[in-house]
Amino acid sequence: MKAASERRQFRRAELDVPVEIRPQDHPAAAPIMGQAKNISLAGLYCFVDDPCTLKQGDAIVCGLTIPPEQARFFPFTRVQGKGWVVRAEAIATGRRADDVPGPDKLIGLAVAFGPGVTALGSIDF
Repeated sequence: MKAASERRQFRRAELDVPVEIRPQDHPAAAPIMGQAKNISLAGLYCFVDDPCTLKQGDAIVCGLTIPPEQARFFPFTRVQGKGWVVRAEAIATGRRADDVPGPDKLIGLAVAFGPGVTALGSIDF
């Protein structure tokens, strides 16, 4: 049996960095703060606190900065741009599948970046 081919255009880096997300139609709104778990130039996956007003298909603006100690895992130090929510799913926070979720519920957001995403590299002097 042939293995499934990789559909991702860009390689993903497993990172744990803060991310700011705003709805595109309310760019002056307070950002929804999350924690990115993996990122590529095509998108990212992050956790945000529940309740979250974002849902699948929502247009967003997001930005994140890669800390120097994690910069070796990703070729850029800052990523910012527009995109959309591809998936929003409840994340179980217990240790076992049958655990009752605690008060700190999380939402997993898969975000796809649009073509105008800006990725800035580091400059060494």
